[in-house]
Amino acid sequence: MMTENEPVRAQSLEPSSISGGDPTIRSQLLWASLFPLAFFALLSTLVTFSALTQTVLTLVIQRNTAQVQVVANSLSSDLSSSQIPSSALLISALQALDPVKGSVLFFVDQQGKVIASSEEGNGTLPINFVELTGGNPNERPSSRLMESSTIRDKVVVSIAPIDGENLSVVIVEPWAANMSPASYYQLILVGLLVIGTALSLGMLSLSISRVIDPITALANKAESAVPGSVFHPVPARGPTEIRTLTNAFNQMVIRLAEQQTTLRQFAHKALLSQEEERQRLSLELHDGTLQDLVGLAQRVELCRNELDRDPQLARDRLDELKKLLDQTLEDVRRISNALRPSVLEDFGLSVALVTLCKDLELERPKLKCQYIVSGKTQRLPSDLELAVYRVVQEALANVRKHAKNATLVQVELTYSEVEIRATVINNGGAVINQDVRALVRTGHLGLAGMYERARLFGGTLEIITDPQKNTAVELTLPSSY
Repeated sequence: MMTENEPVRAQSLEPSSISGGDPTIRSQLLWASLFPLAFFALLSTLVTFSALTQTVLTLVIQRNTAQVQVVANSLSSDLSSSQIPSSALLISALQALDPVKGSVLFFVDQQGKVIASSEEGNGTLPINFVELTGGNPNERPSSRLMESSTIRDKVVVSIAPIDGENLSVVIVEPWAANMSPASYYQLILVGLLVIGTALSLGMLSLSISRVIDPITALANKAESAVPGSVFHPVPARGPTEIRTLTNAFNQMVIRLAEQQTTLRQFAHKALLSQEEERQRLSLELHDGTLQDLVGLAQRVELCRNELDRDPQLARDRLDELKKLLDQTLEDVRRISNALRPSVLEDFGLSVALVTLCKDLELERPKLKCQYIVSGKTQRLPSDLELAVYRVVQEALANVRKHAKNATLVQVELTYSEVEIRATVINNGGAVINQDVRALVRTGHLGLAGMYERARLFGGTLEIITDPQKNTAVELTLPSSY
């Protein structure tokens, strides 16, 4: 048996072509992974943006509510010291807050009318006052996010009543100005997600390479493993499943190469055996049947000459002629049966095996051949019956050649609904090699042919020798194939 590292002549392996336009496994897996990764990145961005926006809004509302309360308390002190509401007073209060860009401070009365503004010329609130206060401007300080009616954008509005005055102070801040610091972190988050997606796809591509590269190597080896080429086993690498596939591929090619070698040897030996059989038949016909026919012709001529001179001698020669003719007919019948048994076609397998057993007993008078049939006897397809007949015939021939001391042979034929089984047992103790390749190499084509007939019909052939030196040849074939 050839080892895995030995080069082997690869036979009958046809290369397979792959269309260059078809999508590759790598591209399919990468595309299949890109969509969920992109969806996850988008979903993560949206969730994070929503959470960040809500967090910033909460912090801004808390900060502005506190700030508007501080401004209301400060302005309450200023107004109690006989100062009047003015833009200068609001500007001074606004500057003390360190506001975001675009923030505006308003004095408003109970109806929402602007009394003064920190922004000159801005005498109108950019929001709905009733919506802001809920109809009660004297409630405690509060803040909320609202739509601006002037800048068409969202603003954070905070309101607080001034103690002792029928006035309220309102701070209006652009929402975009509050979110601008958070936008930087959003960009960083998006960048990290993009980088993470790219790294994930890169790692996936590398992982795919560990799977695809060994498969590609196998495909290249399969294409190069044409009849007559030298096959070198593919190194096993990659994941466990790929290494298992590689080892199976190597063993498959090695076994195919060995089978092809065995088939070539079998064909060569079969051809030589066929020529030897033809030579044997030619010699047998020439030395036996042909000589008998020549003798018949000579005796016919002698009888013709003796008819007038000595009729009794002519009758004696005719008796000799009949005996020789009977012997010649028997020889021709024996040769014909060896080539194609007519009894098999005329009477079936069971009767044909009985004939084989009788022939063996006639040839070996000291040997007893028992024939046993079990099950319901039935006719099978002609080629199946011929296969069983030839295997039993070869098994009995091996008894003649190798089991010289055998005294008992049992031939058993068993019919069943799904299979037919033929068993030949002898007590001669002949041990037979069951390696078909070894049989072919040593020229035992009869035994190799028995195994090949069994395989041809999807059956099995077993040769078993027990401790009592009984050798059994058991053939099992399906009754329908």
